[in-house]
Amino acid sequence: MSIENFKKFQKEKLTQKDEVKEIWGYTRVSSKLQLVNNSLEEQRSEIVQFASRNGYTLKNILGGTYESASGDFTRKEFTKLLEEVKSSKQKPFAIAIKFISRFSRTGGNAITIVHELVDKLGVHLIETSSGLCTNDEYSKLDIYSKLLDARRENMDRLEKTIPGMKALLRSGNWLGKAPRGYTMRGRKVGDYALMQDTQSITINQEGEILKKAWKWKLAGERDYVIRQKLEKLDLIISKQGISSMWRNPFYCGILVNALIEEPVKGNWAGLVSEEDFLKVDNMLSENNVITVKEYCKTKVNEFRPLTGFLRCECGCLLTSYEVRKKKAHYYKCQKCKNASFNALTTQKSKMEGLNDSFERLLAKYTLKSKFVEPFKIQLNKFFDAVNAEAKEETKSLLLKKKEIETKIENLDKRYFENTNFGDDKYNRYALQFETELKMIESQIYSNAKKISNHNRHIDKVVEKVSNISKYWREGDIESKIRIQNLVFPEGLSIRAENREYLTNKVNLVFRLVSTFTRLNGGNKKQKTHQNFDGLFSVAGTGLEPVTFGL
Repeated sequence: MSIENFKKFQKEKLTQKDEVKEIWGYTRVSSKLQLVNNSLEEQRSEIVQFASRNGYTLKNILGGTYESASGDFTRKEFTKLLEEVKSSKQKPFAIAIKFISRFSRTGGNAITIVHELVDKLGVHLIETSSGLCTNDEYSKLDIYSKLLDARRENMDRLEKTIPGMKALLRSGNWLGKAPRGYTMRGRKVGDYALMQDTQSITINQEGEILKKAWKWKLAGERDYVIRQKLEKLDLIISKQGISSMWRNPFYCGILVNALIEEPVKGNWAGLVSEEDFLKVDNMLSENNVITVKEYCKTKVNEFRPLTGFLRCECGCLLTSYEVRKKKAHYYKCQKCKNASFNALTTQKSKMEGLNDSFERLLAKYTLKSKFVEPFKIQLNKFFDAVNAEAKEETKSLLLKKKEIETKIENLDKRYFENTNFGDDKYNRYALQFETELKMIESQIYSNAKKISNHNRHIDKVVEKVSNISKYWREGDIESKIRIQNLVFPEGLSIRAENREYLTNKVNLVFRLVSTFTRLNGGNKKQKTHQNFDGLFSVAGTGLEPVTFGL
C-alpha cells in the first residue's frame, strides 16, 4: 500500500495574513524639567522616522506629557492609551516607543500588560531605538527583560535616594510643590528665577489672603461663603481645594509625610497657628459625626425652619414631621420620649409653638430705637480700628506697588538694551510682575472701598439688628436658616420640661445688643452713651463688616 493514500489526512497550511502596516506612537517623560528640554519632541521625531524607514503608517501618537512611571494605572495618558487600543475596531499592528522604559517601570505588572496587548488584542510593542518587536519570541523576551531592568533600576534609585529624602524631611524641608499660598525657592523648582542653593518657603500674596479664610472658618463661616469672599479678593478656589486646605497640616507649619514616622516642625511660617488648625479640624470632625448620624432625617420645611438647628437638652438634633390630617407640624427628639413640640401656635394647641417662642427669643437681641445712637458710637469706634489697619496695610501695598513698577521698568530696559535677553525670559518675568501688580492693586482698591463704605456699613448693621426678629418672621426658609446660624453660630438647645432655650454661644454683635438693655437698666440716671463706652474695644477686633450680612 502506498503512503500517498494518507495525503488526504494532511491539514492544509494556514494562509498567513498580511501584516497590518499601521502603528501608534507613545511618548512620555517623568518630570516637568524634561518636558521643558524638548525630550518629548525628540521621542516623537524618533518614532516618526522609524515609521518612515520601515514602511509603517503612523496613525496616532499619544502621551505627550510628564507622568511618573512608578504606577501604571495612576497615569492618565497611559490609561487613555490602553483604553483607546481596546476600544479601537481597527487595532494597530504595534505601539512604538523610543525606549521601553518609557512604557513602564513596574516590572511584572508591565509584562502582564504587554502579554494582554500581544496575546489577547494582537497589538505588539516596538522599541524604536533598538528595533525590538514582540512579534518575535526572542525579541519579546528581550523586551520583557528590559521591563524588569527598568523596575530594578527604579528600585536601585529608591534605595539610594530614600535615605536622603528622609533626612531632608526630618530637618523640616518640603518635598514636591509647595501648597497654594506659598512660594518655594531652592534647587528643584520649575521657575529658574526661584532657584537657589538652600530651600526657603515663604508666604506669598495669595497666602496673605488665605489667612483671612482661616479666620472666617474659625468664626464658623461656611465654605461656600468663604469662597465667595475670597472671590471678591480676586482669589478663586474650588470647593475641593478649600476642603483640602482645612485638612493640610502644612498650613500650620507642620510636615507630615509617609516616608517619616512622626510629624516634624517645618521650616516655614504657617498661615494659622497649630492650636487654631486643630480647632478647625475638630469642627470638621464634629460636622462629620452630625452628617453621618443626624443629617437628612427629615427635609427642611418652610413651617419647620428650626429642623436640624435646634437640639434637645440631651444633645440630639430635633427632627420634624407633619400630621397631614390635622395639617399640624411638630418637632421631636428621637431619643427622649416626652420631647415633642408643636411648631405653630393654633387655637387648639395647648402651648405656644416653637417658631413663635423662637421669634420672641430673637426680640431680646433686637436693637431698640433708644439705643441706636450709642450703638452707632460703638460701631464707629470699631470701624475706626478696622480702617486704621486697612490704612496701614495700604501704605505697605503702595510701597510694594512701587517696587514692582520699578522691576517692570528695569525689565523693559534690559530687554531693549540686551539683544541676548530673549523673548521667553522677558515674557515669563513680565507675566509674573504683571500678576503681582494686579493683585496688589486689587488689594489697594479693596481697602479703599472698605474705608469709603464706613458709614454705609454702620447703617446696614444698625438696620439689620434693629429688625432681626422681623426679618426672621417674614423671610423665606433660606433667610430664616441664615439668621438662626448668624445669631446663634453654635445652635440652640431647648429643655423639654419648660421649653426654656439654652444658648451656648451668641454672635458678638447680638450679645452686645442684649448688653445695652442690661447695663442701661442698672443705672437709669447716667447718659445712655456713657454706659456702653468701649464695649466693642473690650470685645476685640475679631468682627468684620461681613459678619452682619444676611
